[in-house]
Amino acid sequence: MSALAPAMLFAAGALAQPLDNSVLMTNETPGLAVTLQAGEYVGQRPVIRGLITSGTNSFMFVVPEGLRAETSSEGKVVLTGWDVRYFLSIEIVGPPPSEPGFKEALRQHIASHSPNVSHLEELAVTVAEREGTGFQMRQALPGVGDRLIRIIWVPFNAGVLEFTLNADRAMASAGQGALDMILLTFRSNERGKIEFVKRSDKT
Repeated sequence: MSALAPAMLFAAGALAQPLDNSVLMTNETPGLAVTLQAGEYVGQRPVIRGLITSGTNSFMFVVPEGLRAETSSEGKVVLTGWDVRYFLSIEIVGPPPSEPGFKEALRQHIASHSPNVSHLEELAVTVAEREGTGFQMRQALPGVGDRLIRIIWVPFNAGVLEFTLNADRAMASAGQGALDMILLTFRSNERGKIEFVKRSDKT
């Protein structure tokens, strides 16, 4: 693991703190657990899917090649490469909002937890047929350097899922590609059994 990895992970925690009462009304958010499932082969490699569970709620996504997925002690799903030059996380940050202002709540959350942020850009996303909101930004960290951060909130019945990317500048493109794959292949069991499209050399 890179010598910078502990500092990176510590800094990223500032972007992934549970929401306070003024945003989504509770600090008591359920944790997530992930298990990996090998599926069909594409070329010489099996497609690996991550099955996330939280109570009776289930989600599934394709794990990008080269990343490992595990459940952290805080109850979030963390995906990292061997050198930890970028990583992604998925967690529940609060119950589904019942009032307008979802985007503004995320903006306030970023402002209160994210030092040295610049170049804030709004993102519009759809994940598993759910409309979400997000922001992309740069974060300058002493001893670590310039980081690309993407943080996305998507409301599900289980709660608001937060998808976070934290990447150094050289790995920003690879990190964005990995996040895009997770978002595009993400499925939930809210409308019944999870169904996914099998991948092939042509997809």
